[in-house]
Amino acid sequence: MSQGRAVLDDLLALSMQLNRQAFAQPPVEGWLNSFLAVVCERFAAYGILGVQISQVVGNMAIRVAGAGRIPTENPTQPVDDSSPLLLAIRRRQTANTPNARIYPITIGNDAIGAIVAYHKLSGQSVDLETLDSLMSTLANQLGPALLQHLKVPGPQTGRLMRQIDVMRSLYEVTRDFTSATESHEVLDRAARSLVETLRIDHIGIVVFDHEEKVGTVISEFPDNGMIGLRLPLNTPLEERLLSSKAPVVINNVDDDPSLGDSDRAHFQQLGIKSIALLPMLVKERLIGSLGLDSFYEYHTFTPDEIEAAAAVTSQLAITAHNAQLYEEIKRRAAQLEQITALSQRITSTFDRAHIFQIVREETRKLIVADLISVALINADGETLDIYLLIDGGPILASFPLERAALRFVLNTGEPLVLDDISGSDEPDYRLFAGSRLRALASVPLIAGGKTIGAFAVLHREAGRYVSVDIAVLEQIGYQLAIALENARLYMQTEQRAETERLMNRLSGALQGQSDLQSMLLNTLQEMARALSARRARIRLEANKRSSYTG
Repeated sequence: MSQGRAVLDDLLALSMQLNRQAFAQPPVEGWLNSFLAVVCERFAAYGILGVQISQVVGNMAIRVAGAGRIPTENPTQPVDDSSPLLLAIRRRQTANTPNARIYPITIGNDAIGAIVAYHKLSGQSVDLETLDSLMSTLANQLGPALLQHLKVPGPQTGRLMRQIDVMRSLYEVTRDFTSATESHEVLDRAARSLVETLRIDHIGIVVFDHEEKVGTVISEFPDNGMIGLRLPLNTPLEERLLSSKAPVVINNVDDDPSLGDSDRAHFQQLGIKSIALLPMLVKERLIGSLGLDSFYEYHTFTPDEIEAAAAVTSQLAITAHNAQLYEEIKRRAAQLEQITALSQRITSTFDRAHIFQIVREETRKLIVADLISVALINADGETLDIYLLIDGGPILASFPLERAALRFVLNTGEPLVLDDISGSDEPDYRLFAGSRLRALASVPLIAGGKTIGAFAVLHREAGRYVSVDIAVLEQIGYQLAIALENARLYMQTEQRAETERLMNRLSGALQGQSDLQSMLLNTLQEMARALSARRARIRLEANKRSSYTG
């Protein structure tokens, strides 16, 4: 009887202390840890070794407060559907592990967390019935106090609350990525969530193309019109990010000595006063960066802010990379469809001019190009005929084969990518450079194991083409070479057939004539008809007979 009375006295005292500390004005920093320390002390006789209060956000358990002997020092732990902590919160029922009892903390019908009581090791005497009675009663009273604790955080508690906010944002980002199909829409939601969580002016997400050496802004919040902006990766700041693969923090863009002049001018033009760049890494490979931008005032980024942003960025990198892979699969599928359409169109005609028109139209759907050209080796074997595929039909320019720069592709049968041809002395490249074209990508046209020419795309931006473009060009070039060779063979066949028809008509006409003049006239008429000539004539010269004296 006296023991039960003592338990009730302890619960009453703890309840009064809980309400007094939780709703004190001003709030008392660290009161919840102090309260749990008293719980451990008062209930040590019932086997309690340590107590902690935890919340679950997504798939992470976060320790809000604790006291006594707690098995792990890490305040965050991953959980899954079989976790006793998650089961206790979802079912609003007591759960247990070999060395702990877990009690849900509820407000009405909603569980907002759980109190975990670590007891003596199994095999030792623990009064679980009394422990359950004590902690269940205490958990029922902790709901309003815990809400107040989360609502009015102090300096130390504020850091914990930011961590909880970050984990909640991280969970939302992960959930969005696994359920959405459009990566840009998902990234926009992620950027907005991070702005609201970290309370920063602006966030921009940039993905890197290491082959092109550029980064592209693919998402931002708020919308400042930066999406699609291409940023060079050869600036000092980006090189720092690439080499260190660690956050780069610039608290004052105007006077930070580590910032290069080009980067400083770029940020000042955008109106950025402070910036922190966090690397997006997937298997140690840098795929992009997340930028925290301050526009309205200089901002000194704290270690807590960088740590919180890095946690979100690491998850964002994985999901963004997965979304990129999905987009790449869709892009390649679309390319295959377009190349199939090209094959069907280009093999449906034997007219060279029509083939050139089709290949120009379809190539522009697959590759960005300011000019498309087809170079063919002339029948004389010494001349290169270059067809510039432009509006209104192709323009032909011919050069000695031995002087043409494209002979490299023709002789080796290998593709070629050049960042800038503007300084070349070769006549064909000078022709292109005259139209301010700089970047070139070219592939050989091979038919029947023989190189018949070269297919090329050109762009006014230097360094525009990379190996991915070559892969697409090769597929187009393969179809183009087949179509051109089929057209050539068709023309040969038509010419041979026409010759045979002409010979048959001449033979028939000659057989029906008995005098030489009629035979010559019919022959002349058939040849003129075959050659589409308006006038024709036959000129005969009599050989002078040599006198022979025997």
